[in-house]
Amino acid sequence: MATVTTQAEAKAESPSTSAAKLSSWHRLAGRLEVLLPFAAVAIVWQLLASSGFFPPVLLPGVPRILETAWNLVSSGILFGHVFASMARLLVGFAIGAIIGMILGLGMGLSGRAERFFMPLLNLALPLPSIALLPLTVLWFGLGNLAVVILIAFVASLQVMLNTWTGVKTTPALLLRVGQSMGAPRRMIIADIVLPSALPFLLTGLRLGLARGWIATVAGEMVSATNWGLGWMIFNALQFLQTSNMLVGLATIGLVGYAIEKVVFQAIETRTIVRWGTLRDRAP
Repeated sequence: MATVTTQAEAKAESPSTSAAKLSSWHRLAGRLEVLLPFAAVAIVWQLLASSGFFPPVLLPGVPRILETAWNLVSSGILFGHVFASMARLLVGFAIGAIIGMILGLGMGLSGRAERFFMPLLNLALPLPSIALLPLTVLWFGLGNLAVVILIAFVASLQVMLNTWTGVKTTPALLLRVGQSMGAPRRMIIADIVLPSALPFLLTGLRLGLARGWIATVAGEMVSATNWGLGWMIFNALQFLQTSNMLVGLATIGLVGYAIEKVVFQAIETRTIVRWGTLRDRAP
């Protein structure tokens, strides 16, 4: 009787065990799928490096790049450059985000402010950060101040535009409901306008951070001292250290990707996805 019961339990547990194994295989396949594009690029790169069409000093192979990356990481040099760049980025981005949110909110709530600032915003948005570098260096000199101001300026434009868009696209029905219930203007802004504008605001913060990151690297190439990813790449160019340049470029991309995953996706999931304003991302 005990044997029959054990066999029955094994049969009953078999589908769940199979489902668990299938789920683990799906997770493994998903991780491998993420790595597949990088593996393909590495293979193509190594084939080009081994073809002999380019000198090794200009196109180092994948093993040489990995060795350089390990040396920079183990010595702590790469972390020093990342820390210097991140410090400049965070200070400049924080200033630019605050200014952009205040001005964007004011433009969305006031027609007079919109008419005043919108032409200036449209004029400044197409300006690339690299074109503003000579002016910031001329006004603020070499060093951190010029880079931070450049980051704050370019980041504030994207935050300002998207905050204004979010405020202007607040559903009129929600505003009428708040007004009909006698809610004061401050409550309408805090409980209706800002939550409705949050998806656009997060988009503006993403774009502002991306442009700020570009401005950080560009500014460090011209205005920074001895630390920063931009300075690291520019210094490697002068000594034909191509592998150092490639490690710096890869680090810039990885840091930007980490900020997106760790910061913005977490905020997005806990706010607009939970509220139902935005659907969750596909796995």
